[in-house]
Amino acid sequence: MCGDSNISLRLRSQKIVSFVDCSPVKLSVRKLAKFVEISKSSVHRIVTAVQKRKLHPESHFWESAEGMIWLNLLVSGTIFHFGIRHGVGADMISDFFQLLRLEKHVGVSTSSIKTMRKRIEKFIIEFQEIHQLSEMSTKPLKIVGGVDETFFEKMILVLMDLSSGYIFFEEVSDNRTYKTWFEKTNTAVKKFNLDIQYFVSDRAKALIKLSETGFNCPSIPDLFHAEYEIVKTFGSAFGKKISALKKKTDKALLALALLKEVAGDINKISTQKALIQKLKHEQAHIAEGKKVYHTALHDISKAVHPFDLKTNGVKSSADLKETLSENLVNLSVLRTTYCINDKNDRLGKFGRQIDDIAWLINYWWLLADESLAQYEIDEKCKTWLLEIFLPYVYWERQTSKTKNPDLKREYASALSLARIQLEVDSSTPMQIENETWQLWAEWMVSTFQRTPSAVEGRNGYLSQRHHNGRGLLSERLKALTIIHNYALKRFDGTTAANRLFGKGFPDLFEWVVHRMDDLPLPRQYKNTVSNNYLKLQTVPA
Repeated sequence: MCGDSNISLRLRSQKIVSFVDCSPVKLSVRKLAKFVEISKSSVHRIVTAVQKRKLHPESHFWESAEGMIWLNLLVSGTIFHFGIRHGVGADMISDFFQLLRLEKHVGVSTSSIKTMRKRIEKFIIEFQEIHQLSEMSTKPLKIVGGVDETFFEKMILVLMDLSSGYIFFEEVSDNRTYKTWFEKTNTAVKKFNLDIQYFVSDRAKALIKLSETGFNCPSIPDLFHAEYEIVKTFGSAFGKKISALKKKTDKALLALALLKEVAGDINKISTQKALIQKLKHEQAHIAEGKKVYHTALHDISKAVHPFDLKTNGVKSSADLKETLSENLVNLSVLRTTYCINDKNDRLGKFGRQIDDIAWLINYWWLLADESLAQYEIDEKCKTWLLEIFLPYVYWERQTSKTKNPDLKREYASALSLARIQLEVDSSTPMQIENETWQLWAEWMVSTFQRTPSAVEGRNGYLSQRHHNGRGLLSERLKALTIIHNYALKRFDGTTAANRLFGKGFPDLFEWVVHRMDDLPLPRQYKNTVSNNYLKLQTVPA
């Protein structure tokens, strides 16, 4: 950390430069020292140093107070964004600063950048500690918990609210037993006064027990992991079949070309053509099976919604269970037809999760009814909210966040139908301006979580940071967690902390930059004389 002498030197330099710029005439060192009330020797040294630093057109700007503020923003922002968030090394950042010709104005050596990076991480953690009290809530915070673990040198356990994206803990652990999960989660529950609606996770026994025994709430299977069982069954199997048939077809085509080239036996050529035709027919057959498999995956994904994709009608758990069971039967027939090995009974594993996946629908509708019980509304208004307004808000969100082009088209179609139904309903003009219903619908939509994809994405992000930085130090991990909660923003400009606590917090980066006003001074190297090996020095005999 830079000392007071560094700060004083910068301020004195800025004072002298500012006075020289404002003076209409050129001043001697003696007069300048008198005006700025600094010793003549100090003024002489500072003026000489400033002249030596004026190597480029922009150099004079860095000597001003405004330039120093912008320089602080540039250096701190680069280290904050690239050095901490994206794991760029100190040596590369040092090279970048030298490309910007800053080495004469601020310390940009690798060691200086590492020191500044540690300071920024310290300030980030300090930000969390200062605002910790404001996070405490007397009113229970209703969340949908996403729990998972990821592995680097050590295991990291993560608990995130899937609705807001807020990470409650992201900590290194020696194990992932139920006891460890419960202790960490229970600490977060007490600290933040959490009311966990349900957990979404893979089918790890410790996580199921955490939900059902530890916090007496439902454990919803992760749809992504459930579908992945299907992918592991059919994906590689179809890939291997297609690859094998392609090799056979290429070999047969080559043999046919050789037979034609040497004017071979007509019967052999006919046989070879028949073989090629047979192989192409088999390829088409496999391609058709692969298409059925992909269609089933899409159908499963499209089915797990609280509204019917085609009619926007309210869906029940029984409806979803029937749809998923039909797809499971079709996949079982496909497995038999194409002789696909399923020695680990992956389809059976998917089938055993259908009841719990479907149960989410009924639980969500029960949650919607309970949340509306606090409002004094008639049955007509309630019907409008649940069957007209809620589908519109739901499909609007699904359309905006879905990237798959096929799914996006179908969701957009459902959104168009929901918009028409909303516009023609007689209750819409009376209710649509009520901001309360907008907030309620957005909250309800955020509580329907069928997969902890946000947690999986976070694990992927940490994996990149671990690889880039050759490890994740505990202080770095804390800083990254705080940045995720208080700095990363969605398209609406809100952070995870804003969405969870429903209030604003100071801008994390601005808060840090305000405390980084003492950038390190550049190093002053002594002049060195290079050896001239062509010049022989006189030496004693």
